[in-house]
Amino acid sequence: MSEIDPLIDDLCTECGLCCNGVLFTSVICATASEARRMEELGTDIEMKEGLGSFSQPCPHLTGTRCGVYADRPNRCRQFECELLKNVRRGESSAEEARRIIAETREAATTLTWQLNGLDGGQAELPLAYRCDKVMDHPTDKTDEWWQTYAEFNLQVRKVQALLREHFYESTVTGD
Repeated sequence: MSEIDPLIDDLCTECGLCCNGVLFTSVICATASEARRMEELGTDIEMKEGLGSFSQPCPHLTGTRCGVYADRPNRCRQFECELLKNVRRGESSAEEARRIIAETREAATTLTWQLNGLDGGQAELPLAYRCDKVMDHPTDKTDEWWQTYAEFNLQVRKVQALLREHFYESTVTGD
């Protein structure tokens, strides 16, 4: 284990964006036994085409920490966002990563607060699903609703930009 691993672990426990429904909408269990283990831990598992999965936000997330860390699925064990990869490679400092995590968490919190005013606070759903639902099905079209919706739409773009720039794996495209 390298000296940076405890630093990575510390950053992960400060973040929680991969578990709280901001980065992902679900976790797919790698095997049937993993799905059963998660069910035994109290997770609602949905079976589809032979694979078990569960929705985000993860029911085992407490604050920014995993409540079943030793028993978490392989997908959770193996995932490392681009921000952490950059710290591991020495391309970004831990202080910069903390700043980005804080900025992204704040932007997601603002977005969640705005969503609560638009969809009635469906916190059990992943952030992306809640955003899509509001954007696709406006329920009230008063002037006040449209003002709130406009601010919400800007905040969605801000969160998406932060996630694309710092957390999701970058893709290389050719001309």
